[in-house]
Amino acid sequence: MKILRCESHHVPEVAQLFDEYRVFCGYKSDLIGTESFLTSLIDSQASTLFIAIDSECPEVMGFVNLYPSFSSLALARLWILNDLGVSNRYRGRGVSKKLIQAAIDFAKETQAIRIELKTEKRNNRARQLYQSLGFEIDCENIYYRVPC
Repeated sequence: MKILRCESHHVPEVAQLFDEYRVFCGYKSDLIGTESFLTSLIDSQASTLFIAIDSECPEVMGFVNLYPSFSSLALARLWILNDLGVSNRYRGRGVSKKLIQAAIDFAKETQAIRIELKTEKRNNRARQLYQSLGFEIDCENIYYRVPC
């Protein structure tokens, strides 16, 4: 397995998996919209997307998508791990762990102070994975949102 930074030529294959991830998360399939969205993110450098490629056949196994953010108080960069998806064919092979480790390494290289993420409370498997990689539950803050 190789972990690579996603480039424009990877988008068609990544878009297929990303669209499956969106459907898994309860959204309607939109492959054309997904491909356009990913192309825009990569071309504008609005996010950093890493992909896992099967070494035996050049197939995308999974992806992790990071968005930049900043802490005004700490005067520093941070990254938001917004999306993590692994093809059903490759589940249970450590793909998520390798992708997250690549994200952590990248965050350190960019002098970020942390990576933040959210997951559903009921997603015990993901919570165990994140905690095994050093992520801690933030018990000090309450997060709000408002639909726009």
